[in-house]
Amino acid sequence: MHRNALNVEPHLTFREHQILELVAVGCSAKQIALEINIAPRTVERHIENVRLKLNARNRAHLITQAMHLGLLVIETPSPDEPTLFELE
Repeated sequence: MHRNALNVEPHLTFREHQILELVAVGCSAKQIALEINIAPRTVERHIENVRLKLNARNRAHLITQAMHLGLLVIETPSPDEPTLFELE
């Protein structure tokens, strides 16, 4: 398991975790801002804070790191559940 220099798992605030989940499902900063009623720049700042806490290079790596650390679980849909592509 990847940990920071002090060998402690990173702690995310409620808001950081909320934003991480929305990033993981593909929402843009603007979409997240509208969803949780904060400024897009504030969303970007939260994303950057999470990226630094998880030592991630970019958003894709951020999601991978979060999953590896157990901070984010991506559930696969059941076979009878429609996918995002089928909903369009």
